[in-house]
Amino acid sequence: MATHPDVGVGSIKTEYELNERDIPENEPIRKRSIEQKRFDERTVYFSDGKRKIDFILCYEKCSAPADDIIEQEGQNLDQISNFSESKKALARRKFLEAIQAEGNYRLEYETQCWKESPDHKTYFIKVHAPFETLLRGAEDLNLRLPINKNELRAHPLREKIFFKMGMADPLVPLPPENLEIDDHFTAPFKYRNKEKFLRWDEEDKEKVFFSSAQRSAITEHILLRSKLYSYSSENAENGNNENNQQGLGALLLNGTFSCAYPLHDGPYTISEDDTGGMTDRQFLYKSWAHPKNWWKNQPLSHVRRYFGEKVAIYFAWLGFITTFLIIASVAGIVIQIMGLIYTFGNNHVAEEICDEANRKVFYMCPQCDDKCDFWYLTDSCLASRVALLFDNGATIIFACLMSLWAVLLLEFWKRKQFKLQFRWSMLGYEDIDEALRSEFEDKIQHFIRDGPEQSKNKRIKKYTEVDRATGETVYILPARYYLPKLLASFSVLCVMVTLVLGVVFSIILYRAGVSGAIYILVATFPGGSSVSSITVSITGAIIQLVFIVGLNFFYQRLAKLFTDWELHKTDTEYDDSLIVKVYLFQFVNFYSSIFYIAFFKGNFVGWPGSYSRVGGARLEECATYGCFLELSIQYVIIMVGKQIMNAVLEIVIPYVKRVIKRIRKKKQTEDDTYTRWERDFYLLPNQPQGLLYEYLQIVIQYGFVTLFVSTFPLAPLFALVNNWAEIRIDAYKFIVDLRRPVATRAQDIGAWYYIMDVVSKLAVVTNAWLIAVTANFIPYLVYTGLGYDGVQKMNYPNTTLGFVHWSQSSFGLPTLLNDSVGSYHAFPRPSVMKLKLYDKAGNVVTSSTSSSDYLVYLPFVNYNCMRMNGCYNTSSNLTDGFTYSEWNNVTKGLTMSTKGTNTTCRDFLYQLDDPSDMKGTSFIKRFVTADMGGCFDATVTCRFRNQVNATGVQASSNEDSATSRPLSYYQVLVSRLAFVLVFEHVIFFLGGIIAWLIPDIPKTVQDEIKKERKLGADAEVASKEA
Repeated sequence: MATHPDVGVGSIKTEYELNERDIPENEPIRKRSIEQKRFDERTVYFSDGKRKIDFILCYEKCSAPADDIIEQEGQNLDQISNFSESKKALARRKFLEAIQAEGNYRLEYETQCWKESPDHKTYFIKVHAPFETLLRGAEDLNLRLPINKNELRAHPLREKIFFKMGMADPLVPLPPENLEIDDHFTAPFKYRNKEKFLRWDEEDKEKVFFSSAQRSAITEHILLRSKLYSYSSENAENGNNENNQQGLGALLLNGTFSCAYPLHDGPYTISEDDTGGMTDRQFLYKSWAHPKNWWKNQPLSHVRRYFGEKVAIYFAWLGFITTFLIIASVAGIVIQIMGLIYTFGNNHVAEEICDEANRKVFYMCPQCDDKCDFWYLTDSCLASRVALLFDNGATIIFACLMSLWAVLLLEFWKRKQFKLQFRWSMLGYEDIDEALRSEFEDKIQHFIRDGPEQSKNKRIKKYTEVDRATGETVYILPARYYLPKLLASFSVLCVMVTLVLGVVFSIILYRAGVSGAIYILVATFPGGSSVSSITVSITGAIIQLVFIVGLNFFYQRLAKLFTDWELHKTDTEYDDSLIVKVYLFQFVNFYSSIFYIAFFKGNFVGWPGSYSRVGGARLEECATYGCFLELSIQYVIIMVGKQIMNAVLEIVIPYVKRVIKRIRKKKQTEDDTYTRWERDFYLLPNQPQGLLYEYLQIVIQYGFVTLFVSTFPLAPLFALVNNWAEIRIDAYKFIVDLRRPVATRAQDIGAWYYIMDVVSKLAVVTNAWLIAVTANFIPYLVYTGLGYDGVQKMNYPNTTLGFVHWSQSSFGLPTLLNDSVGSYHAFPRPSVMKLKLYDKAGNVVTSSTSSSDYLVYLPFVNYNCMRMNGCYNTSSNLTDGFTYSEWNNVTKGLTMSTKGTNTTCRDFLYQLDDPSDMKGTSFIKRFVTADMGGCFDATVTCRFRNQVNATGVQASSNEDSATSRPLSYYQVLVSRLAFVLVFEHVIFFLGGIIAWLIPDIPKTVQDEIKKERKLGADAEVASKEA
């Protein structure tokens, strides 16, 4: 690239020195030859083609006039009133002077003028770390470098099998020769021992001794800790703090530099111009990020060499979970097939519900006040069969398997993680080597410098202490400083959790409020009541998902703000604090509605005549076939909806941003060829905690797969597909869409492991209670195990009446009327036109089969009352039905909204001498009449899904016969509690045995650790002797 003579290597010219006057008007700007364009697009070197670019700093040109800035050139930063453009320019100058004069930590740089940039406003400073600087920085960072080849490594069994067959493992992508990675024993780098490390004797050691990721990490380390200029006691006495700020970290925060990033190793695609072999980026794109390789293993060693350990261990963890999900997915598919066979095979429960002969028996009580009709259980035949797909005995097996699966996953991940820690030289990194956060170090230095000089020693003693292990003086933060902040953060978390619970309660009110309206809308559909319940469940779940996404978006930013405020010492402490805040909130946000349906809904609703109410409204009850189907709907919508939202955030939004940037680039310059640093500049910047949110979505998914897996056995399959896509999407994002992150070291996945461990243990409890409380497994076990099935067959011979009939109770219509009148609620008004019509034999009466011979039968109608009051006329003496031809006139009297000509029937109201006796037995004689209703038969009963000894007549104050529980109810209750205890103890016991049998550290790795320690000790002794 052509450079102006004044912008040479090591130049400190910035915008206040290099302005438009320095460049002749007739000098062409940004005009390159074809050969130069190709070179600029691929080069990662200075203009001399020798010194490698290790870091890029960028900033926009100063808007202030050059003369105004030059006038302040001799001033100190603290003499400028505010951090204006002028002050930023001087800060950049001081910073560049400092990094160039750091002695053993000296850096070199080269500047590209803004006129040569595609946007004509951005300066690019290309930073190079000399080899001597890299050596010193490696020692500061305590990098572990190879000292000998590892010949003890045990190869996987699959690899051995293919080797004996003379074949390459098809699952492992093979790198080209120039990118092959060998296993090595490593030791902490010491400058005095540098000759003991591998590659030191190679001719091109300056190019191969450190990887590009290590070079950028060392360079960033030096930039972060370079001072603007040396600290003076005079400035401290005056209370001036700007002059001793940390270098790059502080300058990025205050906008002195707009961005800082390491370069990618050239383009990610391979072209015919590439003659030097494949780069790491090209290999990773071809073998890892490209979608066609979805079935292959990840080249984790190359990911680690290019991106660093923190990124590599994330992909290792994600790939490990994905592999384990294959086992869970196969088991889930088998369980679901068993559910299909169970549901549509010889299923006594389904047959009992769907048998039309039982229609008149299963005449169900209304599920809401005022607007809901009586209905027939057979109308919910299809919904019941769907519910039985998940609510069957096979799900019990699956819950046990998944609980043990979670234990195995964590135990084998510990082994895998320990292997990676050793192979990637990360053992003990967080305990020994992790550096302080620049924000923490800078803030402590401010605390020490602030205030009068005479109390400085007191401040030093307050904010420092001597490390007992190393004897070094280290910075500390007093408890009185951070404890109030932690308390404030916890308070905000509690407020947000309360807000989430408020949203859940609002959704409950929504469901209660719209259930009647939706019932009216869908009552004419096949399945009426069941369709209404499913519709309310789906709409409620979608609304819940919208609130979940919105609250997550808001709280993630709020949590980061408070975590920054807490001022944590290391990146690990910072990440762990942010992880706890965000995960606890998202746990409540994602799972609260599922917990409500699973463990609370339908368990406290009461029964006809004694419904539990909040603010006059009845609590939600489960459908007659149980809450399991509704729970599955809520579970699937939130889990799959979350995956879709993540896909939009990770695919669609980045794509839109790329398109916008391309459009901007085209508008800014006609030259479509960019240098490597310019191309990377237009990539999306890395977010500081980007990986944290990648972890978060997978751990939330892990909760779905384990906590409620018995609800939906296909959940692991959905998670598997999502993870397969996630690996390639994230890989593509890191290789193609994002700027290259600085290679950051990490020992493990941090607090996520402990969160997953807690979730795995909680999953045992939740699945135990799901099976015991929500599913019908325990009641059915009691029904068959204690002989109730024989009693049912004896009482109802030659019928299919069995478990469903046994698990319900019957209530007389006066019981519902008493509850309605006593609580000032209208009696359920039957919308007769929306009910199927049946004759006395139970056959369906439709318009196509209408005939005067058919007698329309509605169980709750007292036909004698109707005839006596002139609601219909018939020449016959029928008192238990009416002909189809008389139907129109009758419905005008019964329908709540249609005003017929027969006002006597519509407005008929039973008159009482004493209104206070409305609940008395004198009121309930042959029939009862409700407000704006018709004639109701007091002997007719409706059924309710619960076991209650209800007589249908309100008990007196000293009686309990109307609301007492049968013995079978208490037998089911005790069985549920016993199952929970047995299930939990068995699973925890088996999990403990598994954890004990699987050692955390493989034997082969133990041998390698011993060998490495011996080699490191020998090298240290040899160095001392020399």
